[in-house]
Amino acid sequence: MINADKSIFCNEWLEVKQTPKGFYYLQRKGQNSVAVFLLKKKGHNSNEYEVLIRQQPLCIDNIEVDGSLKLFPCPVTGALDEGESPEIAAIREVYEETGFSVQVLPLGKYIVGTQTNEICYMYYADVTDLAPDTAPQDGSYHESISKNEWHSFEYLNRCEYSACQLGYFKLRDILYDQKS
Repeated sequence: MINADKSIFCNEWLEVKQTPKGFYYLQRKGQNSVAVFLLKKKGHNSNEYEVLIRQQPLCIDNIEVDGSLKLFPCPVTGALDEGESPEIAAIREVYEETGFSVQVLPLGKYIVGTQTNEICYMYYADVTDLAPDTAPQDGSYHESISKNEWHSFEYLNRCEYSACQLGYFKLRDILYDQKS
């Protein structure tokens, strides 16, 4: 008989569990997420792309630098709302955080960590020649201090956020390798 993990602490967002061998781990409750890469060509005749990087604070245990929270680079990210499909969440988050109205294309998914039950669905959209509306944002403090920046596509390869690195290799194959 397999011994089940024991719940030590639980609230509406997470649960701390203990295995029969005494190992503790944290499990977020049903908070699958999306990561969306917005791309645009550097020029009309260019085959080089830029990527929108969202500089935002960590949700917990963030670092203060000169009286402000340190910002970390990532693609457009967000959690799925109850009953929402990943694709609809991706479209909603892009509009909410950037003002772009887009259709997204799938890039795959990954498990966020071996000790969680969270899946991150990755998408991308080309916004070359699109003009964004004013981003409505969700009203949270963290979103209000976040900022969007355009960087060279290669920036993704140097970023420490796992979605950036995964996105870099998947997008490189789509954008560059197929054109060779």
